[in-house]
Amino acid sequence: MKPAKLTTVNLEKSADVARLREVAMTLTNVLGFGAFERTRTVTAIVELGRNAIEHGQKGRATFALTEVRGKPALDLTVIDQGRGIPQEHLDPNGAVGSSSSGMGLGLRGVQRIAERFEVETGHEGTRINTSFLSSAAVPDSGLLAARAAEALSALSAKDPTAALTEQNRALTEGIADRDLLMQELHHRTGNNLALIVALIRMSKSQAEAEETHQVLRELEIRVGALAKAHELMQRTTGAGDLELGEMLQEVASNAERAFSGSGREVTIGVVCPQMELEGKLVIDIGLIVGELITNAYKYAFAGRDRGTISVRVEGSLQAGLVLNVADDGVGLPEGAERPERSQSLGWRMIRTLTFQHGATLNVESAGGLSVHVKFPAQG
Repeated sequence: MKPAKLTTVNLEKSADVARLREVAMTLTNVLGFGAFERTRTVTAIVELGRNAIEHGQKGRATFALTEVRGKPALDLTVIDQGRGIPQEHLDPNGAVGSSSSGMGLGLRGVQRIAERFEVETGHEGTRINTSFLSSAAVPDSGLLAARAAEALSALSAKDPTAALTEQNRALTEGIADRDLLMQELHHRTGNNLALIVALIRMSKSQAEAEETHQVLRELEIRVGALAKAHELMQRTTGAGDLELGEMLQEVASNAERAFSGSGREVTIGVVCPQMELEGKLVIDIGLIVGELITNAYKYAFAGRDRGTISVRVEGSLQAGLVLNVADDGVGLPEGAERPERSQSLGWRMIRTLTFQHGATLNVESAGGLSVHVKFPAQG
């Protein structure tokens, strides 16, 4: 018979031991344990729970129904987050030896009572798998499992506060597990983005054709903006909000680094009041600025060895933000195609991101190129 899980009891404080005892009493009664074997089994289960709390910091006890030699058996797995049982307290087969103190005290008695007793222990915690055998004959296993579930429901109904506490604790643990998983996922994503940027820079340094250099510079700025956005999201304390000024400073620094070997000295100035905005908006503004800076590097300073690019943000989210990216370059040649209608990847991205936020785009060419992006008020 495959073990059928019945219930789980969390073990963190002394009140949990009382709950564990009630569950053990209920299940041993359903499984037909005799009075003497029931008392011994419940005592052993309580000892395991107490050990998990006192020496294992906190733990969890999981009950399951199984069958051994034609008899019903109560499986119990207790895990904790302690430092483990010292190896000198275990014999070569993993059984508990004659410890006199600390984790393991009382477990020898449990070991003698249990039909099965297995210990897995290490610095990350201890796992004890046990089975307690009933002398009763096994009725239909499905019927027995249904009776156990019904008895546990009745126990919870008798003490709804305890049941609610268990549900809340399980929910809290689930949230903690999810948060841990998300932290690991974000950590790996950040590492992967950093690796991609490093590979782009390495490829750029080895490239010989100027066209290849140019493509890799643009890619470095785009991926660098995403990497910075990811870093800011990891550090933020708000509900997904990011600091706009820090993002724009990083985009500017990435651009200067990406074009540092182009033989042209371009200074980028960023002026932005301190403000935290919704994460997607900050990321998209960063991408827009990155594309505009890239275009300025490529086209604004033809025939010159130096130039200036300014990035300025004015206004507020409530009154409406205004983004201006301007250069002191050659501007648009007479009769040239308007950049905001260009089909290049960069300008298509700028138009798409602007449209997504309901912003307007305006380009002026006088003493250089100046691009204004006006975001609607949200207050």
